[in-house]
Amino acid sequence: MQLVDTLSAAKRSPGSKASILKSLSIMALATFSLSGCVSFEGDAEEVSFEGGDGVELRATLLTPLGNDSPELPAIVLLHGAEKATRKRLVYKLTANVFLERGIAVLVYDKRGAGDSQGDHDTSTYAQLVEDAVSAVDFLRRHPGIDAGRIGILGISESGWLTPEIAERSGNIAFVINKVGSPLSVRETIAWEVYNEMLDDGVEESSAREQTDVYRRIWEYRTAPTADERTLIDGLLAEWSQKADSQLPEKLRDVSASYLADIRYDPTPFLEHLDIPMLYLYGRHDVNIPTRESVQRLDELAGQGKPLTSFVFEDEGHELGGFTPLPPLYKFADGYAELIGDFAEQHVSD
Repeated sequence: MQLVDTLSAAKRSPGSKASILKSLSIMALATFSLSGCVSFEGDAEEVSFEGGDGVELRATLLTPLGNDSPELPAIVLLHGAEKATRKRLVYKLTANVFLERGIAVLVYDKRGAGDSQGDHDTSTYAQLVEDAVSAVDFLRRHPGIDAGRIGILGISESGWLTPEIAERSGNIAFVINKVGSPLSVRETIAWEVYNEMLDDGVEESSAREQTDVYRRIWEYRTAPTADERTLIDGLLAEWSQKADSQLPEKLRDVSASYLADIRYDPTPFLEHLDIPMLYLYGRHDVNIPTRESVQRLDELAGQGKPLTSFVFEDEGHELGGFTPLPPLYKFADGYAELIGDFAEQHVSD
């Protein structure tokens, strides 16, 4: 879904160097995000469950090879903003980390992706939350899963949602968030928009000023007034005369789902929860504001919340990267151990 008001096509030429590099990166990511040469290292059961509004979500439940335990601990793998399917290489590598430690894994095609029903492009955060809660409920009903030892792993976009999913599900054993933001949607995408402008060649001072205008637009969306609309219209008219403007020329109409998503903030759920949560970041992330995220988590930890964060100093948003040789993708050093140890600890307590 598009949370940033439409940018002027004339200001973002598809022939620019930055645009070409972005296109190549997207093509490479799409190519190498496929199944690769890695398999799930567990016994697979093809299953389905009903999402929040009745859509059928197709999934794979994986259990450790040779398992003879009557009730296994389990984890649900959630998705980033992309149209993600369970066949992606990174999901296989992630699932295998937990399978090696005796933890079952449920991985499903995101709504509107792969074999799952629904429309990915119009999905809302509320629907994605319902889908994830349904995934946890499915595991709780499964005879081979211990209903009291279920965790969830969020990735990027779903990292906003895991606190609500955990509260709604109840009795969640732990949460792991890979580059998930504890900040509001507005705070987080401001950082992303700012970095996109820098990538497009906008000077830092101008990028900061334009990002502040975007912040003002988003705040207006949440609480519109006639006076503020007049002020914003004036700002956009001024910026439209500047060569480096990345702002829309005028405000557009937005949907109710847009308004619900732009208002989203995980803070109330984080303040209510008292379950172990691990947040992992890259120092050079241009999508998630790492420093501000860690500060927020430290504040909550200071209030007694069992929150832990770890920053990989040499990493960006992926916490890993693609390699020319099999398995074609490698996690950041220590990442697999961190998530595996954390999950194992909190299903063994």
